[in-house]
Amino acid sequence: MAYYHVHGLIPDGISQSEGYKMFEQYIASGAPMDNFDGFELISRFHAPETGEVFVTFKADNHLAISQHFGVWRAKFGLDWNITAVLNDDEVIQRNKQVADAVAAMG
Repeated sequence: MAYYHVHGLIPDGISQSEGYKMFEQYIASGAPMDNFDGFELISRFHAPETGEVFVTFKADNHLAISQHFGVWRAKFGLDWNITAVLNDDEVIQRNKQVADAVAAMG
């Protein structure tokens, strides 16, 4: 699974108010789409004063990402900026690969 960081922006106060009502119901129901085969939520933080949401998760593919985030976009118009990220071990491995590739170029 790959790691991702997401910055979400709720488009307006009405969407935010309605969205948080649905979100409270979602959490009360046990947040079933936070962890399923191919998707694992790591963290979710809210900045309600600015209408922002920050999420870190792992996913197998874009279909799993859409399965988690799609309903919020469809129902409330949230804009999601999704960025693939590396954990500490992965960035060390990546840096070694880049150094090896640069050295091989001469």
